[in-house]
Amino acid sequence: MLTVSELKEGQKASIAVRVAGKRQIPTRSYGKTILEVRCEDSSGPLLLKWFHAPRGMEARFTTGAQLIATGLVKRYMGRSEIIHPEINWGVSIGSADGAATSAGQPHVGRMIPIYTEIEGIQSRTLRKIQWEAVEKFAETLTEDLPEVFLQKHGLPKLAESIRKIHFPPDNTVSTEDLVNFKTPFHQRLVYEEFFKFEYLILKQRLKMERENAQAFGQHGGLAVLRDSESKLPFQLTGGQKTALREILEDLAQPHPMNRLIQGDVGSGKTAVAFLAAGCVLAEGAQAALMAPTEILAEQHVKTARRLFGGRLNTALLTGKTPADERLELFRRLEGGEPLLLIGTHALLEDPVVFANLGLVMIDEQHRFGVEQRRTLRKKGSHLNPDGLSRLPHSLILTATPIPRTLALTAYGDLAVTSITELPPGRTPVQTRLVRENADRLRAYEHIGKELANGRQAYFIFPLVNESEAEGFTQLKSVIVEAERLGKEVFPEFTVGILHGQMKSDEKACVMARFQANEIQILVSTTVVEVGVDVPNSSIIAIEHAERFGLSQLHQLRGRVGRGQHLSYCYLLTSSRTGEVANQRLDILEETTDGFRISEADLEIRGPGEFIGTRQAGALPFRLANLVRDRDWLLKARDDASTLLKEDADLINKEHASLLRYFTREGQLHLERLKTS
Repeated sequence: MLTVSELKEGQKASIAVRVAGKRQIPTRSYGKTILEVRCEDSSGPLLLKWFHAPRGMEARFTTGAQLIATGLVKRYMGRSEIIHPEINWGVSIGSADGAATSAGQPHVGRMIPIYTEIEGIQSRTLRKIQWEAVEKFAETLTEDLPEVFLQKHGLPKLAESIRKIHFPPDNTVSTEDLVNFKTPFHQRLVYEEFFKFEYLILKQRLKMERENAQAFGQHGGLAVLRDSESKLPFQLTGGQKTALREILEDLAQPHPMNRLIQGDVGSGKTAVAFLAAGCVLAEGAQAALMAPTEILAEQHVKTARRLFGGRLNTALLTGKTPADERLELFRRLEGGEPLLLIGTHALLEDPVVFANLGLVMIDEQHRFGVEQRRTLRKKGSHLNPDGLSRLPHSLILTATPIPRTLALTAYGDLAVTSITELPPGRTPVQTRLVRENADRLRAYEHIGKELANGRQAYFIFPLVNESEAEGFTQLKSVIVEAERLGKEVFPEFTVGILHGQMKSDEKACVMARFQANEIQILVSTTVVEVGVDVPNSSIIAIEHAERFGLSQLHQLRGRVGRGQHLSYCYLLTSSRTGEVANQRLDILEETTDGFRISEADLEIRGPGEFIGTRQAGALPFRLANLVRDRDWLLKARDDASTLLKEDADLINKEHASLLRYFTREGQLHLERLKTS
C-alpha cells in the first residue's frame, strides 16, 4: 500500500491514515455542508472531502481514528486529496511504512476488484457480496472439464480460479496480468468457455455429417460440369478450381454438404456455385440460390445467363414477380423440373414447394436470420426411396472474408473454403483518404477527368434524405447531395439516384440506365454494396466514410475495378475524425486484401460486425475474447475434437459432469448458435 508522499494525481489508490482533525463548511443548500477530514501518515497529510455530506457523518471521524481511504487522488493547493473516498475503519497502521494488515477482509490489504456499480449499488457493497459468495459457495462449484485437459495445459480448478480472480493472492500475480486477463485463473475460465462452445459446434457438424443426402456427380453431372467449365469465357483461377474440387467432393457424399465459400470481392465465387448447381441439375435435382436484395438476385440471373447461356436452366423469383409468372414457376417446381431458382426472401414463402431440392445456396448469409436459412433448407427435406429423411446440400457464399478465429466459432459447424486470388486482369483499386476541403476539390477534379474520358462514378451517402438525421444534422444525404453534385460540381453529366425506399421497378430502371451509361454519376445509399456489376465504373466516392465498418467499405470499394480501367476509391471524411476511425480508414487505404481487412476489423470492432443479423445473437462469451485469446481458442478446439473422437456421447464415467452440463444448459447455447 502506498504512503501519502507516494500518491500521484490521477491515480486510484488505497492509503492507510489516521484522522488529525475535521471541519464542516456550510453551503448555500439548506442543511448541507462540505465535510473536510484532515488525515495523515508518517510521510505527510491527506485531505478527504464529501460534498453535501449527510448529517451525522462527521461523528465517525474522531481524532486518532485509523482508516483506509480508497479513491481518485487529486492535487489542490499543493496537497493530495480524495473526493468521496471509500472508507475502511479500524485498520492498524504499521509504524515503519504505513502498511495495513487486514487478513480475512475483502476491502483492504490486498488487490481489490472495482465492480461496475449497478443501479446505485456501490462497488464496495458488490465487493462484499462477492466476498461472501466466494467464501460460502466457491467450493461447491461443479468441475465440468475433464481432468486430462486441465493437466495438459496446467490449468487450475474452477473453484480456485473463481476465488483468485475476484480476490487475487498477494505477491503471486501482477496487476498487469490481472488487468489483461493473463493470469492462469483467467485463462482457465477462458479455456472453459471456448471448450464448451467448440464441443457443441463440432458436435453439430458431426451430426450433420451423419444425416442423409442425395449424392451427385456419378450419373452424368460431372461430365456436364466439365463441359460447362470448358465453355466459360475465362479460365478458372487456382483458387476457384480448389473450391470447386472441395465442393464436388462434398456433393459426392451421401450426407449433406455444409460448406462456406469465402472470397474477396470479384474472386469468382458465383461462377463456382453455378458450376456446382449445373452438376446437381444434370442429375435431375433442383437448386435454389437466395440473395439478400432484388438487385443482387437479378444480377445473379444475368450472370448465369451470360456465362452459361441455356446450359443452366435458371428462373428468378422476387417480390415483384408477376402473379401469372409465379404460378407457372410453382407448377414447374412441383413438377420436378431440374431448375436453379434464384430469388430473395420470396423463396421462403409457403407456395414455393420443391419436388427435389438437392442444393441450397445462400449469398451473404450474415444478411439473413438463422430461422430464414433453416426454412429454406427444410424445403429440401424429404424421404428417400428407403424411407429415410434426406436433406439438401448447403453452400454459403460470402464476399466478407471471415477471420480465422470467427470462422472457428460463429461458423464453426461449416467447412470453410477460401478463394484468395483474383481473376487475371483485375487491377487493385487505388484508395485515397480525403480529409481537407482542398483535397476534396482535387478529388472532384480527378473524378471529372475520369467522367470526361467516358467512365462512370458512384457517390455513396449514409442517409436518403435529411429528415433521417435525427440530431446528426451534419450528415449528408442522397437527395440533397445528388442535386448539389448535378448542379454545382458536375453539371455536364447526368446524375441518377438509387436508394432502398424506391420501388423495385424504379430501382431496376435506374440501374439499367446506369449500366447503359445513360447515367454517369449514381448517387446512392449502401444498397449497391453487393451485386452491382458495372465494369465501366471506375470511381466510387464514399461520404462520411468513418461511419461505415471496414468490411462494408471494402464491399463498397468492390463496386469498381471490375473492368479494364484503373479504378479509384475516395474515402471522404472530416478532419475531426477520431483516432479509432482514422486507424480503420488508414488500413483500408493501405491494402485491398479483404482477409487482412477482416482481421483488422475484428480487432478494432469485435465479432458483432461479422455476425450481423444472426437472429441467435452475439457469441455467448462472458470472459473470452476472440482477438486476445485466439491461442486458447485453438487449444480448446483441438481438445474438443479429441473428445468427440474418443467419446462423442460422453458415456465414460470421467465425462459425467460435462454430460450433465450439456444436458442441463448446453443445448440452449447450441440452439442460439446454429448457422444452418
